[in-house]
Amino acid sequence: MGAWSTKIFDNDFTMDIITEYKILLGYGISPEETYEKIYGYFAKDFIGKDNEDDFWLGIALYQWKNGILIDEVRENALRCMDDGQYLERWKESGEKVYQKRKKVLEEFKDKLLHEVNPRKKKFPKCPAYYREKTDWKVGDLIAYKMTQKPYEGKYNDDDANKVSMTKRKLRNEYFLLRVIDIEKRPVSHICPDLDFASEALVMLYDWHGKDVPSPDLVGSLDFIPFVMGVEEKILDKSGKFLEVPFCVQKLGSAVMLSKEQGGAEVCETIVLENDIKFIHSFPRLWLEHPYYRRHCPSQLNYTLAQTYTGFDYKKEFYFFTDRQ
Repeated sequence: MGAWSTKIFDNDFTMDIITEYKILLGYGISPEETYEKIYGYFAKDFIGKDNEDDFWLGIALYQWKNGILIDEVRENALRCMDDGQYLERWKESGEKVYQKRKKVLEEFKDKLLHEVNPRKKKFPKCPAYYREKTDWKVGDLIAYKMTQKPYEGKYNDDDANKVSMTKRKLRNEYFLLRVIDIEKRPVSHICPDLDFASEALVMLYDWHGKDVPSPDLVGSLDFIPFVMGVEEKILDKSGKFLEVPFCVQKLGSAVMLSKEQGGAEVCETIVLENDIKFIHSFPRLWLEHPYYRRHCPSQLNYTLAQTYTGFDYKKEFYFFTDRQ
């Protein structure tokens, strides 16, 4: 069922619906229009199906909590709760879980029948990370400095200890990243033109050092893969599966890179130059496949440490030709 508890919101399908609901309302779309858009986008996947109750109950609970309950939604939610077939599914998870779900539905039904909440006047905008935009541009050369305080303890794994030692050695050193592309992601699937988030796709030059280098240095440098310890299997143009290294990393806003969510400093970044040739073509090492890793700075720091620890991953890697 895709559920992780017996609560109405606690399943994958309902959370997808409610996430879109919150986004649209947060951008100032009226509750009435938002419901129409939600229904038009999601209803076909639920109405008449064995999980139709997830659709009506989730919307009803959200509307009820915010004082925007529509009669059509209320009546369909009550219908689903009165229809025992939807509750019956929960018996597959055992009697204890079944009884918990039954109690949840009884309590919610009582609220729908007897309680009315005041209409909410203003809805908060979706979290910043949904709409965070990078301020880097394609072609930017980034001097990336690892400033994160390393973990001083020991791990149970020898490879982890080697990476940790490398992180300590590389702290306060600069690395060179090139922004190869900018990926835009709509904030809403229902209204893709409403707003977007963007992330920079970067590649790594084979260099690190204590001082900020001259941009001219890159003329003598090659790109290298990020050593992730894991390789993705992808299809080449002939349909053959190939193992490839991760050569591209996905990073969010350069402004927000300097601090983690908790405020700990993990890196510094400086834009050294912009080379427009990267706007028109990709480097040979560019791998166009859907498995780029999205990294926060601390994860990128760990990946850089893995890359320069000296692990020996000798495979016959396949690289796509230049894309014009």
